[in-house]
Amino acid sequence: MTASGKSRFLHVANGTCTTTTFAAAAIPGTVSIWADPLYEGPVPEGLDDEELLEVRERYLAGPDHAPVDPVNDLRAWRRVIADHESYEELLLWYEHDLFDQVNLIQVLPWIRDHVPAAKPVSLICIGSFPGRPAFKGLGELTADELASLVDTRQRVSDDHYATSAAAWSAFRAPTPQALDALRHSVMPAMPHLAPALDRFVQEYPWTRDGLSRTERRLLQLTEHGAVTLASVFPRMHDGEDVYYVTDLSLVVMAESLSRTSPPLVTMDPPAADPAQPLRAVIALTDTGRAVLGGRLDRIAACGIDRWLGGVHLERRAPIWRWDDGRKRVMADG
Repeated sequence: MTASGKSRFLHVANGTCTTTTFAAAAIPGTVSIWADPLYEGPVPEGLDDEELLEVRERYLAGPDHAPVDPVNDLRAWRRVIADHESYEELLLWYEHDLFDQVNLIQVLPWIRDHVPAAKPVSLICIGSFPGRPAFKGLGELTADELASLVDTRQRVSDDHYATSAAAWSAFRAPTPQALDALRHSVMPAMPHLAPALDRFVQEYPWTRDGLSRTERRLLQLTEHGAVTLASVFPRMHDGEDVYYVTDLSLVVMAESLSRTSPPLVTMDPPAADPAQPLRAVIALTDTGRAVLGGRLDRIAACGIDRWLGGVHLERRAPIWRWDDGRKRVMADG
């Protein structure tokens, strides 16, 4: 605490893997997170923050309506930041990947609307670190390495707020054209955003087989026989620079592919054990093998019901796809 009784910093980070290192690093201040996997599930436009919270809470609770983990309470994250009298400076800790960049384009406009303009707001956002050629994120840094970043923070500017607001609006739009155009823009305030959006649009069904890039990777890893999700998980990140699949995301994807009609994979047990979510075994079905081989289109064979930001992909609506040859998102037909 400072002489005023306030915390020197409120640190808001991309997850508990980062914040747990703060104590060992002796970085002063209190900690919180803002870490919603926004690139998964509905993020529709036309809703105020309270309405969007309800949508995200329902999605994150899943079909079993799991209780909210206090650490992952989206409302608590907001209350901590809104209590601006309790800290002198708000310091955001994020990195270059898609998960973090999409959280940044949500949290920055929220801060602009809920924190007084006179309150210092700073940002640490890195895509590399000296001595770590395969840098993936803040969570892998030692306490000393993390502490060394505090003095590199930059003040959040009007350009940060404007860029994030435009990106957040495009991300939530019901069609992907605005986001597809934005990723070609020069955004000096947020240099990691365009590469992250490049990776996001590759989660649209591809024109060649109807699979997203991540779905295809999972099917490729099952091509030579049944595998556990635990053995697949680390290999999901091969060749990835800005995309990270969490263990729970992998489980949700496997369950989804096992529930298409007809299914693309089998999963045993058919629902993941919450205590050991990666112990399930998956294997390609004949349909999955045909889709992976390009002999069937996933959407034509199995349909689709998926949200990507504000875009709802379903059979009744135009199906937007990623054309890897043209490097753009386009509508079927």
